[in-house]
Amino acid sequence: MMWKISLALILIVGSATFYITSSVYKQSGGSHKQRTFFDDKQHLHVMGIVLGESTVRDAEVAFKSRTDAALFLYPKKTKGAHEAQYTGKLEAYFPSIADHSKVLLTLKTTDEELEAIRKRSSRPREYPNGVIRMNLSNQDILAVQRMIITEMSLVPSLDINEEMIVARFGKPEQVTNTNPNTTVYTFPKFGLVATINQDDKDRLTFNNP
Repeated sequence: MMWKISLALILIVGSATFYITSSVYKQSGGSHKQRTFFDDKQHLHVMGIVLGESTVRDAEVAFKSRTDAALFLYPKKTKGAHEAQYTGKLEAYFPSIADHSKVLLTLKTTDEELEAIRKRSSRPREYPNGVIRMNLSNQDILAVQRMIITEMSLVPSLDINEEMIVARFGKPEQVTNTNPNTTVYTFPKFGLVATINQDDKDRLTFNNP
């Protein structure tokens, strides 16, 4: 396969996202919908979503909005390649939420299913940066609703810093500088990797163990 697909879902949420999802680590008690925690199956509960169990439809109910999905093909930087290669992502937006913060949900699917989605997609539109957007078929728009969420990434609309991360999550188990402008903070017990990027958007990514 010339291009590798990763399936993802983008939600638009409020700028309070960072505070809501992080502060619950320091709370005890309360309803499960208000806390972020691992259950007995080691499935992470965050913002009312259960990684490894909840579907896109569950997320729509939690965020009180509907999705508008499309397939995006991002050009890969490869040396000596004779043909363009792409990394694909299936992204769906919740435009009715007011703020510009985002939540990125990665969905459980096979490479074969993703390749089939690409073949059924239509109306390719190439942006100046080389990214290609393709509209989903009606079949895949419906199928997205039933897909299981395996990962959640929060992209806050506000800038975050190390002090804010430590204040809300405690001391990270590992801190890595991937380049002079990017620092990654790892919290395995929370299933969290926090990335501060001076050149791009900051990101909090939650995963099951």
